[in-house]
Amino acid sequence: MNSPVYHIEKLVHGGLGLSHDKDGMVVLIEGAIAGETVRAKIRSQSKNLAQAVVTEVVTPSSGRIQPPCPYYHKCGGCDFQHLSYSNQLQAKQAIVKDLLVRSGHPDLQKAADTLLTAPLASPQQFHYRQRIRLQVDENQVLGFHKRRSHHYIAINNCLLARDEINDCLQELLLQRAFTKLLSQTEALEILYDPNRSKIHILIHFKRKPRPADKQHAQELVQSISEIQNIFFMGDGFGVTGRDSLSFTLLPIPDHTSRPLSLSWETGGFCQVNLQQNINLIQTVLDFCRITEKETVLDLFCGMGNFSIPLAEQAGSVLGIEGQGSAIRSGRKNSTDAGQSNTEFLKRPIHQACETLVLENRAFDCVVMDPPRQGVPGLARELANLCSKRMVYVSCDPATLCRDLADLLGQGLFLKKLQLIDMFPQTHHIETIALLEKR
Repeated sequence: MNSPVYHIEKLVHGGLGLSHDKDGMVVLIEGAIAGETVRAKIRSQSKNLAQAVVTEVVTPSSGRIQPPCPYYHKCGGCDFQHLSYSNQLQAKQAIVKDLLVRSGHPDLQKAADTLLTAPLASPQQFHYRQRIRLQVDENQVLGFHKRRSHHYIAINNCLLARDEINDCLQELLLQRAFTKLLSQTEALEILYDPNRSKIHILIHFKRKPRPADKQHAQELVQSISEIQNIFFMGDGFGVTGRDSLSFTLLPIPDHTSRPLSLSWETGGFCQVNLQQNINLIQTVLDFCRITEKETVLDLFCGMGNFSIPLAEQAGSVLGIEGQGSAIRSGRKNSTDAGQSNTEFLKRPIHQACETLVLENRAFDCVVMDPPRQGVPGLARELANLCSKRMVYVSCDPATLCRDLADLLGQGLFLKKLQLIDMFPQTHHIETIALLEKR
């Protein structure tokens, strides 16, 4: 018996195709493109919603292509490889526009037509990731999660990873010492250091490493010339040893006059698409429009991705972050740049903002780059801390719309919206919003 036929009305948040069945129930369909007619198999169903997956494309979109990755239909990593890149960008813009319209806030609905721009395309559509994380199962299979599963699919090459990472992975799989380590490994991170053209490996271990484990790691460093260092971490112990990766931020027109080297500790956070990260930084600097006497508050500052270039122009920059390794990196990056106008504090963000408000602090520009959950319940404090401009970098457009609605209710208005495609071949997208005080 054939699966039911569905017309895909649009793509919604999460990259799923929205349709309705014959009874009017919403059906969200994986692997579909807006405008297509498809057959789909229901995977799960509740009272008002069904989840399905495409089994046959009856009427394909002109934007549909054959996914180039051999793991695509099994691996849960990429979900947009069946769209041409130009159609990926169009789909992402349409998804964000849909969220703005459905927010119900009149200013956001208006912004969907007047402010929302086409996404800034990534310089590379493949091989852009400088970091990948692989999982290891009880059978020592090294790979990514299968689609809709807790099991893993073994891989030895990822089309999103840099060539240097794939080359290293393939060499590791041939090494006896690596096989020995896999028996106690839960996950493996392979990180590329662009400034040294070297690989760092972070092994998430089930127990504290023993001398034999460290010896196996040393054998791998000696056998594979591209590897700079191998570290262990796990429950009950942090990263064994400390080293940093770094990239060079070239002078940004109208903002910085010299190259800046930004480093972060192994195990710390940095954007995985380093080339597009430079475009992200430039857009943030363009939105901030900082002058030499102005003050900046950078929340979720990380290792200073925005703080350090902003400090080249600002009177002062205060960076706040909850992760200790990031704060250490931020301070080091500022010192290496010869800056004396920065301060980096390790604090929970909500707590830090409440304290700053109690101290009657205010900043000409507030920059924030929160995790996926955004900044719920913080709108009033943020509005009090911001005297002129606010730049919000979001990796989740749904929580961004929620937070923007809250901020608009606190005396700010939305000035600009720029989409940046940090993660080609996936539905994920970065959005930068500029708000100004009324």
